Amino acid sequence: MDLIYKSTLGKLSLVAVIFCCALQAQAHTVALAPQERSTLLQFVVDTHPSLANLLTKAGLTPILSSDDAYTILAPPDESLKSLENESAQKIRTVLSGHILKGKYLETDLKDGATVETLAGTKVTICRKKDYTLVDGIKIVKANQAVKNGVVHDINGLIKI
Repeated sequence: MDLIYKSTLGKLSLVAVIFCCALQAQAHTVALAPQERSTLLQFVVDTHPSLANLLTKAGLTPILSSDDAYTILAPPDESLKSLENESAQKIRTVLSGHILKGKYLETDLKDGATVETLAGTKVTICRKKDYTLVDGIKIVKANQAVKNGVVHDINGLIKI
């Protein structure tokens, strides 16, 4: 009887250890899920499909898939609707003005600084007590980091 008890207890202990390890592995996988997005492009496709469609039409998708770091200032869908019937060149010009060369978290955007865009233009940063403006457009959701950059949702189109 003792042998059966010890054998059963040993098996239950083993099952408990395996179960705990499986739970830890699952928790680790869940914690890593946001990092699975390998590029800015994949993140934009997943979270901003209208922007992704316009970036594709403008021919900007290879840039966002590269290893080079960029920051996207993602306008809302309502603002992007005004670009849907524009030429690919016009869309490229406007959207290039929403892509910063380099990876900028919101804390990196210092008050009064100017930052170069992919279009070759410069945007001016204005820091307020509770928010940041880029050329007068408010960042409404900041620091969505991925492998090759970061995305900040903004509440309008930056004028080019």
